[in-house]
Amino acid sequence: MANVERELPLFPLGGTVLFPGMNLPLQIFEDRYLQMMTDISQDDSRFGVVLIKEGKEVGEPATPYDVGTIAQVVQREDSPDGRIILVAEGQERFRTLSIVQQRPYIIARVELLPAEEPKGMQVAQQVREKYMDYARLLAGMSNEWMSEVRVPEESAELSYLVAQSLDANMMVKQGLLEMDTAEERLAAEVEIIDLTIEHVRQRVRREGPSQRFSAN
Repeated sequence: MANVERELPLFPLGGTVLFPGMNLPLQIFEDRYLQMMTDISQDDSRFGVVLIKEGKEVGEPATPYDVGTIAQVVQREDSPDGRIILVAEGQERFRTLSIVQQRPYIIARVELLPAEEPKGMQVAQQVREKYMDYARLLAGMSNEWMSEVRVPEESAELSYLVAQSLDANMMVKQGLLEMDTAEERLAAEVEIIDLTIEHVRQRVRREGPSQRFSAN
């Protein structure tokens, strides 16, 4: 069955990769994106979040990566100074087929990528356990105690949560977003979490005991 196609306004960001199911807070102040928010509020309040490949967030239109995530506005506040403060929730992934409009903001013809099959249960359990260790390690570095780390049971949701949460380069995150299956993404995340945990442990050994860690 062919993927669903639609026209979608794009919001290119330089330091953010949004994954399905994750929330994205935004402050809108540029005229072009204020106009975008006005326009989508008359439709379905959805727009595409894409990582910038070339160019900058402010000024001339940037060139984004082809694969991004549809964002649905779930909270919105219009401030007295003209800014819009909102929270958007990631939904389906999409791939850009063509650019329909460049100004005042980009509108693209996109195809929605199919939902991922719930496979890779064995590697999902691996990622689940490693991610809980990673979350507890980070909490310990902040002198916090985390008795329980809640993670999704469904493999695709788990892969998105981990991808969004990892302290990784944006190019790495973009690569995770573009992967075709949750199983492929989870397998990559096993390696990334292992490398990240080892890096944190080396840093702790290098810096020695810290006041961030309580004797109690």
